[in-house]
Amino acid sequence: MHIPIQIIWKILSSYRFRLTGRRLFNLLHIVLAMGLSRIFRKPVVRGKPALLMVEPTNLCNLQCPMCPSGNGDLSRPRGKMNLDSYRRVLDRIGDTLLLIQFWNQGEPFLHPDLVEMIRYAKQKGIAVMTSTNGHFLDSESRVDDLIRSGLDEIIISLDGVDQESYETYRVGGRFQKVVDGVRLLAERKKKMGSRTPLINLQFLVFKQNASRLGEVRKLARELGADILQLKSPQVYSTDQAAAFLPEDESFRRYRIEGEALRIKSTVPNWCKFLWYGAVLNWDGSLAPCCFDKDGRFGYGNAFEDGKDILSLWTNSVSHEFRSGVLRNRKEIEICLNCFEGMEQDFTQYIPMIQEKRPG
Repeated sequence: MHIPIQIIWKILSSYRFRLTGRRLFNLLHIVLAMGLSRIFRKPVVRGKPALLMVEPTNLCNLQCPMCPSGNGDLSRPRGKMNLDSYRRVLDRIGDTLLLIQFWNQGEPFLHPDLVEMIRYAKQKGIAVMTSTNGHFLDSESRVDDLIRSGLDEIIISLDGVDQESYETYRVGGRFQKVVDGVRLLAERKKKMGSRTPLINLQFLVFKQNASRLGEVRKLARELGADILQLKSPQVYSTDQAAAFLPEDESFRRYRIEGEALRIKSTVPNWCKFLWYGAVLNWDGSLAPCCFDKDGRFGYGNAFEDGKDILSLWTNSVSHEFRSGVLRNRKEIEICLNCFEGMEQDFTQYIPMIQEKRPG
């Protein structure tokens, strides 16, 4: 993944987290375990997760046609994470966590305690990101609370430059409401003298909006975004590919082989995420990664009595999943639509340089 040096520097100079000796020591354990696992082709796991993806809820206010949460394909029960259970998990592994990403399925801002969840992580010196469709940045008080929470980065999906191009994919969404929310967030950051959260405007490139990339760059700059992310969409069938994928090959991570959809990559027998991260779903189920959308390969439930997230991360179920990846990752269905190991980068990160306005 190629990220411009300007963006890397902005992240390093803006994110607020504590790089303690314990966290560094944990990273060394993880790197050592990765190396041994690759050499001996058997899973060796050391330390604790350094990254945790947390799903506050798998409910959503939109009906995006290729999102399992929005289109109704998600088979897991729906709900919202218990705040006390979340706190217990962070009390267990927060001393080694470097980053929490509040997303998976669903819209995080539908959880009434999202800001408190962010605040609790920041109190432990953890960097925090979230991703949203932007419909809940709708008042000064809500935006100010979000800024004060210490959130380091917010990804806001805006896949259009007007209502018509936007609602092609963001079904049920209101373009102007998202635009107003992004602008309000940028203005309140400036008013409060805060560098965070970094505003990362994400634009999924479809055939319906691919001709308007120049307009979205201009819009991102006008709204006060820090980063513009032009991203290749994920599809699940040849019908979806035909309906949504752009002609531009730089934003098509798939090729069509007859009736089959294939990613433009080999599927290496390796996945580094399994050695440094995990996904905590709203109900406490621990999944290996975000591509396990229905929790079919889960390690167990961290919220159940007598269960512990660290023991789940190193149990026999997780060991067998990692073994399967090292043995033959192509046999694992969820890995066939994953970008791990892709030689080509299908996402463009563009730093937004804000023009200084005269006095």
